[in-house]
Amino acid sequence: MKLIKYLIWILLLMGSLVFLVKLNELNQFDGNVLTIKIPFLNMPRYENGFNVWIVLVMTLTAGVVIGFLLALFQIISQKSEVFSLKSKIRRIQTELNSLRNESINDNIVITDEMDDSSL
Repeated sequence: MKLIKYLIWILLLMGSLVFLVKLNELNQFDGNVLTIKIPFLNMPRYENGFNVWIVLVMTLTAGVVIGFLLALFQIISQKSEVFSLKSKIRRIQTELNSLRNESINDNIVITDEMDDSSL
């Protein structure tokens, strides 16, 4: 099953690579490649802007990294919550065991009286 899943992912990646190459070909006008300028990102090599496919790959990569970090923080917080709940369960289990082992006081007087007015 994992092999099929990996093959599907490889096919998806190859399909996205074909899409990016086709996107780059379609965004050429009169021999000039269509570029996108990103504000506050001035690099000497890309002073005229980034190619469309580079911006698309950067955006997808940033999304994957952000999603991974969010999932990582969520997993860490859930692990810490599980750890605290396990310690609370251990503490309550210890208290329950100590209450089970406590002896019952034999000074209890049980009387059986019937009230004649209830008849």
